[in-house]
Amino acid sequence: MTRRLVLYFSLALLIFALVIGGTFSFLFRRYTLDLHTGDLQTHTNAIAASLSGTKPSDNDALPAMPRGGHEGRHGMMRRGGMEPSSAQEHASMGAHTYCRRRVAAADNTQSSGNGPEQGLGSLLRQLNAFTGSDVWLVDRAARTITLSGTETDTDYTELPPDAETLLETVFAGESVVGENFNALLDVPSVTAGAPVRDADGNVTGAVLMHRRLSDIHASEAAGFKILSLSLALAFLLATALSFALARRFIRPLATMERTAAALADGKYETRSGVRQDDEIGSLARSLDILAERLESAAAERSKLDAMRRDFFASISHELRTPLTILRGSLDALSAGLIEDEAKRRDYLAQMQTNVLHLNRLVSDLFDLARLENPDFSIEKTEIDLSDALRDAVRSARRIAAPKSVEIRLEDAPPIPMRGDYGRLRQMFLAVLDNAVKFSPEGGTVEIAVECAESRWRVAIADHGPGIDAETLPHLFDRFRTNRVGGTGLGLAIAQTIARRHDVILEAENGTPNGALFSFRGHTLS
Repeated sequence: MTRRLVLYFSLALLIFALVIGGTFSFLFRRYTLDLHTGDLQTHTNAIAASLSGTKPSDNDALPAMPRGGHEGRHGMMRRGGMEPSSAQEHASMGAHTYCRRRVAAADNTQSSGNGPEQGLGSLLRQLNAFTGSDVWLVDRAARTITLSGTETDTDYTELPPDAETLLETVFAGESVVGENFNALLDVPSVTAGAPVRDADGNVTGAVLMHRRLSDIHASEAAGFKILSLSLALAFLLATALSFALARRFIRPLATMERTAAALADGKYETRSGVRQDDEIGSLARSLDILAERLESAAAERSKLDAMRRDFFASISHELRTPLTILRGSLDALSAGLIEDEAKRRDYLAQMQTNVLHLNRLVSDLFDLARLENPDFSIEKTEIDLSDALRDAVRSARRIAAPKSVEIRLEDAPPIPMRGDYGRLRQMFLAVLDNAVKFSPEGGTVEIAVECAESRWRVAIADHGPGIDAETLPHLFDRFRTNRVGGTGLGLAIAQTIARRHDVILEAENGTPNGALFSFRGHTLS
């Protein structure tokens, strides 16, 4: 899982780096181009402004240089003996034909014999070095382009239409930037142009500055190299950090895995001990809650198993006793050992009693099994619960007669509800039978019935020894022996019937003695 997390983090970081790199590349390229273009235009305007402002003489095509030590601009533009007549001849060669003249800078070790021309070459070379661009001076009248070079020469060039358009814009008095001279320069370049004006404000020439895009791309490449190095270092650092974080992230998961394995082995006392305020912490808490419930269920199952063993032991005893009596009686009668008629009748009565006991025990087991089966349906109809209670009381009085126990039932108001009449009668009879069983000779069982505001309550109280504290919580459990060694199936059946009818059956010790069983439910609305 650590490898997968590191892989996911690395892929996410790589995608992030690609997006950042692509965005940076696009924006940085535009920013660099705009920066160099703006810088180029600023330098062009500054140079044009420094060459402007002096009124020309009668023979000048450009105003004189504003600073001493350099020749006038007219001299610059017609260097090499181009007279007005030759300028007119040159102008007649074509609308887009310019004379490109190169002037060389003076050597410091040589004399300044051609001082003005060498001064112009030196000026242009200094401007080229200072701006990092090629600087051209363009004479509008003579249609001459002056630029620096290693030697002085002259050639005639037909300008591309785009370059002519840029010059026309500059000669119209506007500064402009474009890539109009690419065809003439044979390399992709950016060109900035600015007009040169005389003292009267007339445009007498133009300054052109060319900067190769390769120089701009070189600065871009340097920026991309720094970005790539930074991203590579960040990727390595993030990978190491993601590995450490992934290990820390899966540590609680590994702890929970060990906890789950221990729970699967039946070690329900195991806890993860993970405490985090996030989804993993929530999962760990749920796992610990599951462990607690499994531990509780295991303890309950152990207790239930013990109760089941006691129950089966009790059932075995309950079955063995009447069967032993029946077998002994049958053996005596079959062998002819009982000759007295009165004793024979006594043996037969005893056998009948034990058969009835066995029949009731088997019936209770069968009823409990059926009632606890969710597929077993109870047919419910609209009945009066008080009728089922009175019917159960009549049957219970016959059971109570041998002990002279009196069962008192106050006036029971009608209680309309939906239920199974026979099962509800069985429910009341099971509790009444239990109350009679634990009542003393000549005792009393009291029944109170209440019904008000769609609620009803039936209370059955005896005056026996009551219920001890250890038995009370498990009084209605299936596998439980009662207070006199019985199976306790009757109360378990009563509780099951009550639940199937949404009736709450509870037991408690009465005051001052005895046990109190209460039934609570809702009437038909």
